Amino acid sequence: MAIKDISEDFVYDLSLTGGVTTNYQLSDVAFDIAINEMPFFIAATDEQPYRRESAPSKREQIDQTTEPGEQSFTGWWFRSQSSFHLGAGAKFFEPVQDATLRFRFNDSEGVNVWNKGEVSLLKKMNQTHNITGTIAANGRPKQQARTIVWDDIDGVLVWDEYDVDKMFQPRTGAVTNKALTSNVATLTSAAHPFTVGMEVVVTGVDATFNGTYRITAVTTNTFSYAKTASDVTSTAANGSATSDVIHFIDYVGGTDDPVFAICDDGTTAYWVTNTVQGGANKLHVYKKVLTADSTTAATLMFSATGVIAANATMEFIKERIVMAVNNSVYEFSASATALPSAIYTHPSTDYQFTSIAASGPAIYVSGFRSHHSGIVKFTLSTAGVMPTLTSAVTAAEFPPGELVFKIYYYLGYMVIGTNKGIRVATVSPDDGSINYGPITIALTNRQPCFDFAARDRFVWCATGVDNSPGLTRIDLSEQISPLRFAYANDVWYPGVTDHETTTCAFIGLSDQIFFTSAAGSVGYAYCEDVTELVESGYLRTGFIRYATIESKYFKFLKVRGELDNGTISVNTVTNKEVDTFLYNVDASLSNQDLGIARPVGAQEYLAFKFTLNRDTVELETGAVMSGYQVKALPAIEKQRLIQFPLYCYDVEMDKYNNLVGSEDDRAFDRISQLESIEQTGNVVTVQDFRTDETYQALIEEIRFFSATPPSERFNGFGGKLLLTVRKL
Repeated sequence: MAIKDISEDFVYDLSLTGGVTTNYQLSDVAFDIAINEMPFFIAATDEQPYRRESAPSKREQIDQTTEPGEQSFTGWWFRSQSSFHLGAGAKFFEPVQDATLRFRFNDSEGVNVWNKGEVSLLKKMNQTHNITGTIAANGRPKQQARTIVWDDIDGVLVWDEYDVDKMFQPRTGAVTNKALTSNVATLTSAAHPFTVGMEVVVTGVDATFNGTYRITAVTTNTFSYAKTASDVTSTAANGSATSDVIHFIDYVGGTDDPVFAICDDGTTAYWVTNTVQGGANKLHVYKKVLTADSTTAATLMFSATGVIAANATMEFIKERIVMAVNNSVYEFSASATALPSAIYTHPSTDYQFTSIAASGPAIYVSGFRSHHSGIVKFTLSTAGVMPTLTSAVTAAEFPPGELVFKIYYYLGYMVIGTNKGIRVATVSPDDGSINYGPITIALTNRQPCFDFAARDRFVWCATGVDNSPGLTRIDLSEQISPLRFAYANDVWYPGVTDHETTTCAFIGLSDQIFFTSAAGSVGYAYCEDVTELVESGYLRTGFIRYATIESKYFKFLKVRGELDNGTISVNTVTNKEVDTFLYNVDASLSNQDLGIARPVGAQEYLAFKFTLNRDTVELETGAVMSGYQVKALPAIEKQRLIQFPLYCYDVEMDKYNNLVGSEDDRAFDRISQLESIEQTGNVVTVQDFRTDETYQALIEEIRFFSATPPSERFNGFGGKLLLTVRKL
């Protein structure tokens, strides 16, 4: 019988990647399979059968963080967080890669994350007075708030272009009696909280007494105001009166020039304006004690012929007033009676100075011209005097297009607010030189940062929150990376959009924060409520992907917290930013495994949004979250291991008695070719002519057993080849 020579049928070119480009074509020999055009006969026996089985695909995910419960004894993949005090900005929650991510999250609104081990609701903000000053043509705001205390009243001194007011937490008194004599109204309110000068809003008394008035006199149980009307005999009444403002400066737009800048030394306020004097408009600097109101005449410190303010900033620092008007910087005492010579004048007349701050050894002034911005430094002499400079001592320059609006020195750091974001700088205690770091909070989709206020280890930043008026908080005690600090959104007023938050300050010595917003027409002032919480607020985690891009089935979520006075709503957020509600968690469901029904199917990664809700009755309490745990399983597509027992002899015969091969080491050549493919780890094409399958595979294992040919159908060198492949 003729023997078919198959020596050319199994030549494999190792330079090919991904296997050969053509398949083996059956002709007159009935081979069972082919591997990259190398044909073989199946040699299945009871001891060495043809086998198909699932390939192992799971791998244990053991989280190396210190979070409790992150073991994988049951096959689950876990991810947990028990604190969020390192702030926002984490896109992915991968604590194995970065230890700081253990306590970070992606975003939040309306929640306090700064107490380790808990997330709680912030206080609500109350909208109070209208703000009329818009953003100036040079980009600067026309508002500034300063923390003040007068007559034991905690308040803020608020400059709003033409007006300056003293604002404070609302004070309310019940009106029980009314009287009007000789155009003076007197209302009785037992142990009322009002003082002379407060603007009071009276409601519920009657049409004669209701309205807004300035209080002119008080006793322990009465307050009076001017009211032109017929006399009213003392009569019982049932109304109320509320006050939260004292007018301090009332300039008239169209008649007066506005206030351009204001500062105070704790007892007296100082401000810059222009006034017509002798037929010419000129710069004037005034002062007035903080206990006064708008009816008290201001004291003129000095005027300056030939100087007209168009832009200004001023601060009382190091026992002197430092003032920048237009492109010049001045220094003078609180008792000055004349404008001194400028200690520095910028060579560009259109330079805009924006802010003044001081460290131990130096005083700083920030500003910009066009798209260039920087900070200049004045190092004090041994006598404590600022030197007169003919050229700026540059303390910092910023990338083109990044403009500095506010500098603020606190706890040894300088916080810098720009139109691009917020930076923090170290300050040398020796010469006052500064070294600023990268942007801590990028304001890509927000307004510029116009102002700062500080308490304890925190700095509040006037940045806006989600296109609404609000503040961002930075924790200067938690440095995430060199000169990048933990931060999170803080108090805000939802529902008002397209307003820029222009200034912020604490209300006297209280813990309540205050801020203002400006818009194209009317903005507002906002006071933090003393007790009432926001209705709801949320925290969104970083995307959880268990440090692998393989898909997962997110199966269970456990939420821990104090939920006796409020619930937590849970949403999932996909990589396509699809936000889907899951369920409300109350006290009965706290710390229990809850199924994750949406999204349906496997996900590469998933984030969770936890919305904390206030109690529906006790508005001072709400849900508190102490942590969460997610359980997931890998969703890797199963691969198949297929084991082929094959004959591999020099000469072989098919079931139709067709002989193939030669007695010239053809068996060893095929073995060598397969071993070479296995060594390179390349993909092979498998054709199974019995099952009509053709697929790509990886060679997992080759075993060769040299044995005596089983019959006269096989001879020459050879044996059985046990080939295991992984189907792809």
